[in-house]
Amino acid sequence: MKHAVVTGGASGIGEATARLLSKNGARVTLVDVNDERGARVADEMNAAGGEAVFHHLDVGDENGLLELAASLFAEGPVDVLVNSAGILQNAVRLNDMDLAEYDRIMDVNLKGAVLACRAFGSRMCAAGAGSIINLCSLTSLTPSPQLAYGMSKAALKILTESLAAEFGPSNVRVNAVAPGYTLTPAMQQRIDEGARNPAKMVEAAALRRLVSMDEVAEAINFLSSDKASAITGVVVPVDCGFLVGSAYQAYAAQP
Repeated sequence: MKHAVVTGGASGIGEATARLLSKNGARVTLVDVNDERGARVADEMNAAGGEAVFHHLDVGDENGLLELAASLFAEGPVDVLVNSAGILQNAVRLNDMDLAEYDRIMDVNLKGAVLACRAFGSRMCAAGAGSIINLCSLTSLTPSPQLAYGMSKAALKILTESLAAEFGPSNVRVNAVAPGYTLTPAMQQRIDEGARNPAKMVEAAALRRLVSMDEVAEAINFLSSDKASAITGVVVPVDCGFLVGSAYQAYAAQP
């Protein structure tokens, strides 16, 4: 039985990924700051026949991550790390951006992934096996007015590619998914608040729809599996064709 650690596992893409990994036979450790939701998700996974446990931990807490990694590896290898913990941001101009928000986004989206990769990746390398999947974004690949969010996700792309090269000789693979507009609870909240225009999101995608959380989870599950044993250092868009659709539609003439 593989052991997977999923940060941000109490909701959204992290939750969907944790549930799918559990369904496919993995033992899952959920890491999140939402105690009530995290405990409930773990209980539901166990009730469905899985093996899951929840740990309250902020991914910005380096000592906490080191202690958790040491504790889990003392019981046996951690085979998969999914860095899903993240904070969204609304569109904002540089001079209007709250620097406290900037700091928090960088701490969670980028530094949290760095710290988790240090805590778990080093032990995976020592064990000679492992798979790490980071949650990038379309903003890893193209600019957006979400300045802090975009910078954090662009840096995650470089982190993914650099660690794939560094960890590869130790048989540890590092990949990422780049979800497009995905209908998570956080995204739905922003749609309800008027901070996102769902019509524009759908119109720009080649498939003319939003991505589901389960679709992103399926991509993560594949990258973490032995079926992807020769794949490392890639960032896979899961975007219903937003990248190609938006670029195609922006061309000065249409056929």
